[in-house]
Amino acid sequence: MAYKSTIKRALKVQEIVNKYYEQGRQDRCKLWVYRNYILKEFGISQRTFFYYLNIANKKSDNYKEPLQLSLF
Repeated sequence: MAYKSTIKRALKVQEIVNKYYEQGRQDRCKLWVYRNYILKEFGISQRTFFYYLNIANKKSDNYKEPLQLSLF
């Protein structure tokens, strides 16, 4: 589980990606968005960038946390 500040930052990153990423265009891929916008603004690594995208996708409205089974 991520902290609230991390989730907030991840949602900001997702917002920027949604603005500039164009599916199907090689010159506007997620890596391009990372290099030209995210790295300059947030100064995070590429691995953290993709981690933030994963967090943002999980926190969207249509995602439900899987239930954890208990042993008892």
